[in-house]
Amino acid sequence: MKNVRSLSWIIFATALFAGCVSTQMPEDYTVEPNPLEVHGNTVEVTVSGTIPEKSFHKKATVELYPVLRYANKELKLETIRMKGEKAEGDGITVSTSDGRRIELSDSFQWEPEMKVADLYVHATVTRRNKTEVIQNIKIADGVIMTPKRVAKAGEPAIADHGYETETIVEQTGNIYYAYNRHNLNWNLPLNRDNQDEMDELKAFMERGWDIHMIQIDAWASPEGELSLNQELSENRGETAEKFVVDWYKRKNRQKDNNINYGNVEKDITIVTEAKGEDFDGFMRALNASDIREKSTIENVIKSQATRAEREQRIKDMTVIYEEIEEMLEVLRRAEITVHVYEPKRTEQEIARLATTYPDSLSREELLFAATLTEENETKLNIYKSATEAYPDHWVGFNNAAAILLEMGREDQAARYLEQANSLNPNDPHIANNLGVLAAWKKDYESASNYYATASQGGLNTTYNEGVIQIINGNYEAAVTSFQEVTCDYNKALALLMAGNTAEATQVLDCADRTAEKHYLLAVIGARSDNANMVYSNLRRAVDIDPEMKKEALIDREFVDYFGRSEFVEIVE
Repeated sequence: MKNVRSLSWIIFATALFAGCVSTQMPEDYTVEPNPLEVHGNTVEVTVSGTIPEKSFHKKATVELYPVLRYANKELKLETIRMKGEKAEGDGITVSTSDGRRIELSDSFQWEPEMKVADLYVHATVTRRNKTEVIQNIKIADGVIMTPKRVAKAGEPAIADHGYETETIVEQTGNIYYAYNRHNLNWNLPLNRDNQDEMDELKAFMERGWDIHMIQIDAWASPEGELSLNQELSENRGETAEKFVVDWYKRKNRQKDNNINYGNVEKDITIVTEAKGEDFDGFMRALNASDIREKSTIENVIKSQATRAEREQRIKDMTVIYEEIEEMLEVLRRAEITVHVYEPKRTEQEIARLATTYPDSLSREELLFAATLTEENETKLNIYKSATEAYPDHWVGFNNAAAILLEMGREDQAARYLEQANSLNPNDPHIANNLGVLAAWKKDYESASNYYATASQGGLNTTYNEGVIQIINGNYEAAVTSFQEVTCDYNKALALLMAGNTAEATQVLDCADRTAEKHYLLAVIGARSDNANMVYSNLRRAVDIDPEMKKEALIDREFVDYFGRSEFVEIVE
């Protein structure tokens, strides 16, 4: 009985106190958004309501604030202070007769525990030094974290293998000519002195590699008359071309060699060009010489009004300077450059050796071999072989890591990336892949920095940066970043968060069948008030990944479905 009396007294006292305080708060509040939703790492909320007419005591003061309650924690938001027309102190004045519309906006940093949260409004009224709580009511749910549901995706960067499927190599040799002559004279001192060069050219030609083309550039020295020099260079070109054709014909008739053409003139492309006088070559030789007066000589030559006068001055200089005649001698030439295709293994041979005798391949061939298969396991094994055969080169390590990322094997990828980065720090491919790895570990700040390094290095990181844009709440920018992809989950998420629900649905319809895809389609169903869409996709999601039940059970996207039997059947 004693306890009952005590309780009765408390009830009576509270009622008495309340009776002397006529002040009321809004009966209904509008909360935007409701449920609360995170964007970037920030949750913004606006609470508004109307204080009824004739309900606010003239001498009362009220403190009102929203409070977020989650995981046994409370987060108090901005407080609004109001007062009656005769109350003292600071605050917004509320007319007793008219009431007042009130509104407050605030934001706070999101925490993962907030995905199960309730927003309350708390109000206390004070009059005559007496204070009482007059409201402590739930006004919203929170916090929706759909923008955080970024798929574990990214575009790893495979570094180029460096292998050329077609490589053209070349060798050059010169035939020299006497002054004002175009006949072939192997006894000319310059030809005798450069016999080794011509022997190397012939040995190169004797390999019998397929010829791309043979270029012959014929020149004259610049001290002769212009038209004569042009004619000389043409004749010298013809002489050089005849030498090449005759050499191949002779070799073609011989046995036991690698040269075999049906018709030399038709089967070999020879491009002969008469270059005329080589004035630029002469000036380069003059400037590189040890002649003390070379600057004076250059000025004299260049100051001549006509080409004929210039040619005469050069000829005059040969009388004074023996070195100038030597410079001119080497300009009377036909430069023969033979361009041939370097023999290559077939792709079939490279692919076979990559998996049987990888050490027999060059680094470039081995890395190229990985591009000849669609099987990630085979690619990975080839890249691993590259790291073993060429441990001092970074590409094998980076590319092995990229394939491991595609396969979802993060820890192994991290080890290969660490080795790649030690061999070639700040390479854009490695930086990009480190960014993908960081994003998967939800270290988005580091990921963004890595992507910036990769982008500055010339790598396209648009898609990967789009993922970061979603995380940061920049949905329109993310949509722009995903322009080049079509049936992609993250693109659909960005579109949904940007308000393009119909397009997001279209993108998801053709995306890979994953639990995340169907879960997001269920979210779209909930936002569209399409119950069938919610139930059918939620079933598919939990069939693929039963853990999705736990998510849906607390996800405030489905708050309107929590009490519905079909929803409960799916998630419990």
